[in-house]
Amino acid sequence: MTEYLFILRDQHIRDRAVTVINALALKPVLMEVVIRPFENTRTSIRNAKYWAELTECLEQINATVNQIASDTGHSPLEVKREAAGGLPIEYGIILFAKKPEVAHEVLKDIANIPTTTKLGTKRFIEHEDRMLAVMGDILGHVKAMV
Repeated sequence: MTEYLFILRDQHIRDRAVTVINALALKPVLMEVVIRPFENTRTSIRNAKYWAELTECLEQINATVNQIASDTGHSPLEVKREAAGGLPIEYGIILFAKKPEVAHEVLKDIANIPTTTKLGTKRFIEHEDRMLAVMGDILGHVKAMV
């Protein structure tokens, strides 16, 4: 079955969409037509930037934890346990995350969004800003332990 997507920019495209809809057989398979305001989705470049920033933030947090551990003679796990005690539980999970995918899942919960895949550009940028703020809060909290 062919899937169609029309972005109604002009009368010609709208007429083409109407022609396709009129030609649809309604049986044996039901068809769905959704009409909503168009919203750009994020680009692969923006997506790559997000993951690079998230990875960099986790690396900065872990480097800071390792430096504190080295300076104090504690293990990185002990430093993380101490830091996590003063953080919201979601932030603590991110602090212990070994992979950016884990942190991303928690960040989606913090932002109350089920998936970032279908976020429009504006909402994705808002999510990215929120991610940077959360990661900055965690890093600042860890650095304050020194």
